[in-house]
Amino acid sequence: MSSTFDRSTLNAGATVDRNISKIIGMGTALVAVNILVMLGLSYTPIAPLGAALFSSFFVGIAVFAVTVGGGFWIATKGVERGSMGLAGVGVLLIQGGYGLFGAAILYIYGGGLRVPALGITTVVTGAITAVVATVVFKSNYDFSGWQRYAFGCFIGGLVVGAAGVFLNPILLVVAGLLFFLGFVVDLTYEIWAVRENRYASDLRNAIGIYVAVMGVFVHVLQWVLRILSMLNR
Repeated sequence: MSSTFDRSTLNAGATVDRNISKIIGMGTALVAVNILVMLGLSYTPIAPLGAALFSSFFVGIAVFAVTVGGGFWIATKGVERGSMGLAGVGVLLIQGGYGLFGAAILYIYGGGLRVPALGITTVVTGAITAVVATVVFKSNYDFSGWQRYAFGCFIGGLVVGAAGVFLNPILLVVAGLLFFLGFVVDLTYEIWAVRENRYASDLRNAIGIYVAVMGVFVHVLQWVLRILSMLNR
């Protein structure tokens, strides 16, 4: 992720906050720590617990919403109120949510593929983020409405996934694609928000990008692990 917003990209388009390097540093650190957290948790009894929770679509969504969604809301409120303690609690919840989900995926599919899969996923996610950042900073397009589009993708994924539980499991795959698309769209909005100085706090910008990047990361991780598992049979 550290290469995502290089100087050439930043100079290609809009006026940005001169603390952009701080935003990159904080966002990258949060992503890196979360990857280590999910790897560490995948070797503990928490991993099978996470696998059990996320094996149910509705329970998994609830856990994800409380930890990642709730954590983001708390972190944002903490930043707005100038309370680093509250913001820290929110970030810890997000780290825990993504860590639990990632650990469950690594536990189910990983085996000896954990580290290679995380490495490949990091490269792919970094490339996706770099493409999004380049598009945003090289264009003058107004992405202000994309936060609503991301929310629409998440709601669509929830509805389609719920239908998949009762009607056809193939719809669960479609739901996963909608969730992935939602995070990519949200990432686009968050990078645009940095470009436009939409949020006064560098920390708020960093947290927003971190949440979106990790959302993309865990979805790519699932696909990478499944492909590697098939290749190693």
